[in-house]
Amino acid sequence: MHRPTQLQISNFLHQTSKAMQNILTPSQRHKTGTDDLPSDRCITYITKYHTSCFSAITPYLITCPPYGRSTDPDHVVYRQECDGYDNRYLNPPAHGSEPNNILLLIRKELEAIFFEESAACLRHEYPFRIGWRQDGTMTTFNQLQLPREAFTQGHNPGELIEYLNKEIMIYFPCETMPHGHQEDKLGRYLYREWLQLHNGRPPFQRHSFFAKPAYFGEKGPRSIQQISLFHKTLCSGISARLDDAVSFHFREAQPPAGKADAPPMFNPTPSKKIRSWHDHGFILKHIFRSLFIVIDDEDLAVNRELPAFRAKRPHEDAVWYLEERQDRRLSRYTALLVKTGDEASLHSPIDFQPLFEAGLALDVNRDDYTGAPEEAVVRVKLDVAVRFIWDVLRKEQEALEDVGQAAQALVEEQQQLCDVWVENVMSHAQRVGVEENGYTWIAVRRARARINGEAFDEDQVKPSWEYLTHWDF
Repeated sequence: MHRPTQLQISNFLHQTSKAMQNILTPSQRHKTGTDDLPSDRCITYITKYHTSCFSAITPYLITCPPYGRSTDPDHVVYRQECDGYDNRYLNPPAHGSEPNNILLLIRKELEAIFFEESAACLRHEYPFRIGWRQDGTMTTFNQLQLPREAFTQGHNPGELIEYLNKEIMIYFPCETMPHGHQEDKLGRYLYREWLQLHNGRPPFQRHSFFAKPAYFGEKGPRSIQQISLFHKTLCSGISARLDDAVSFHFREAQPPAGKADAPPMFNPTPSKKIRSWHDHGFILKHIFRSLFIVIDDEDLAVNRELPAFRAKRPHEDAVWYLEERQDRRLSRYTALLVKTGDEASLHSPIDFQPLFEAGLALDVNRDDYTGAPEEAVVRVKLDVAVRFIWDVLRKEQEALEDVGQAAQALVEEQQQLCDVWVENVMSHAQRVGVEENGYTWIAVRRARARINGEAFDEDQVKPSWEYLTHWDF
């Protein structure tokens, strides 16, 4: 297999950024480089400290270890008999007994491990770990509308980057009072649903995710009409800052003396040039203006009235039992899908009629909405809402060439970064031995088990990123 060079990767990342820019109108695009920036434009400096292999901006960083660790693409694994392994595969195969295509099989397993590790480790980053909690960490608004200068100095509704590259907004009105950090678990549920739709390969480059959550305080919007108006002012405030110049800096939390730059393979990093947000690849996503979700008291009330969960069966694994219980609880949440009427950039209007025809639409059950000839609000279960938005995005990507190219560029960027990582792991394994490198040690055993239609370890069957109960390990 041809190994991509660092120069090829850098060129590809630049092409990806250009592809993402193409979904903007010509009036939105901005020249790059410091010489072309208007003199009256302030520069936003974004400094990100990393203590692990990942960040929400540059998620695919398995070859970038935290401070004090080796830069070799290796992994410490438990190599003794345990309940999490099929112990028949623990011992290395006899010399000459491997199939002729064993190297290809190992590479395939390493590719799966790359995305598995990315999805699992990204959960520890701020937007996914605590950004959904209503204990002061979730963004809170206490006004009915946002001024156009909302994201300038002196007005701080959270960092602008938190809203960019998110497909939609999810709003929690004041009367929404989850018990036991249920909104945190909702974030976990959405993370899992979004990953499953992407076959476990998260397109999370540059802070991308399904949604940005926000909570409305006592002085914030309450009715659907008020929330819709607020959302329009939020979009206007974000759009007003997209031409702002941004300078990204990456630092280790405890860098060794004389070393402040990011380690090798810290990709995909934004350019070191001072550029606008959208020239860095941070944009207002395609349907962000057109649709949002409201998690209101109705679905929380439904959740609290659920019947008692079934009792744990004798000898049933406690972890799996708790996972099933959590999954059942969260799968019964409902959400309001709300159209804003701003569909100028869409190829086709958003249509809720298929949800009604499929029997997936529930009673809106709100005093502030009585229906319309073309429904602007619909209540559905949370997983249905995620799937509906996924379907809208797929249709838009198929219909609009520039939107489709931007989505494909992210997928290709993922694969390029994965290929580089796999090559680095294989090179290291050739130096130290396949049995000595932790990643190839796992990959060999998974490959042997897969040949027999079996699995070597639990993560090969149910990756750790699918768990709802245990989010941080």
